[in-house]
Amino acid sequence: MKKQKTNYLITRTNLQLKLNSNIWKALYGVLMVCLFAACKSPSGTTTSSTEIMKTEEAFFVSVLDHSFRFKTLSTRMKLDFSGMQNEFSSRVHLKMIYNDCLQLSVQPILGIEMIRIEMTNDSIKILDRMNKRYMADSYENLKGETKIDFNFQNLQALFTNRMFIPGEDEISTKHYRHFRISKNNNLAELKLKDRNGSFYTFMADGEEKLLSTTIENKNKQTLTWDYSDFQRIDKQRFPMKMTTRLSSGNQTQGTAIFTFSLPEINNPLKMDFNIPSGYTRVTLEQIINSLRKK
Repeated sequence: MKKQKTNYLITRTNLQLKLNSNIWKALYGVLMVCLFAACKSPSGTTTSSTEIMKTEEAFFVSVLDHSFRFKTLSTRMKLDFSGMQNEFSSRVHLKMIYNDCLQLSVQPILGIEMIRIEMTNDSIKILDRMNKRYMADSYENLKGETKIDFNFQNLQALFTNRMFIPGEDEISTKHYRHFRISKNNNLAELKLKDRNGSFYTFMADGEEKLLSTTIENKNKQTLTWDYSDFQRIDKQRFPMKMTTRLSSGNQTQGTAIFTFSLPEINNPLKMDFNIPSGYTRVTLEQIINSLRKK
């Protein structure tokens, strides 16, 4: 009986160690995608054979008109991450209320939530259930860590295949003159620069759908966000696969592939973020430093 109990404790301990490793790797992947500092030019996108015959302004307006529109969005997806030292896969539940809140629930094993990340218009919160700790802070306090004009609405746009203006809540036809637009037969590049010197490049095809978003800062750090496998959802096109790459110079730091299940849109969503009693509050810097040691 004592031997059985000992074996049970060893198995339980090994499982906890495995969970802890997988959870932090999953959180690392999500943070690499969501809390980046820059990006690179697009590659490997599938283009339409439709030639771009419209004027630059008319094409810009058409791309905006084809933007994915929603009030709420909920979907499950598979996250496959590969970095310089680690590779892992995890299930993630994504929920969004337009211009209000975005939640990511990381569920590495058996659908059990181990990490919850919530971003709103003015703050970010992370709940680490395995280590019973959490962080909560405003973007204002974190500004010194990310030298980039980037806000909640911009992150929301990345996850929903939309163009955006760095640091702005909305994009409209009046922003046309912010962009430098160049076209060939079946591709158009829409490019602009923010006040910190970072470049944003959006690539679209002849069907006015967005194929990729790229952000590159002055230090040649880049983030590429490619969209593929478009399917119809409520008469709209949505990319069921998103591939992101974080690079520094010519070296890729990490690649994350999001493979979506069919999203549900415009249904009521519950967005709770309850912090259990006994959890320790930590800083984002402490979380990132712990990830680097994994």
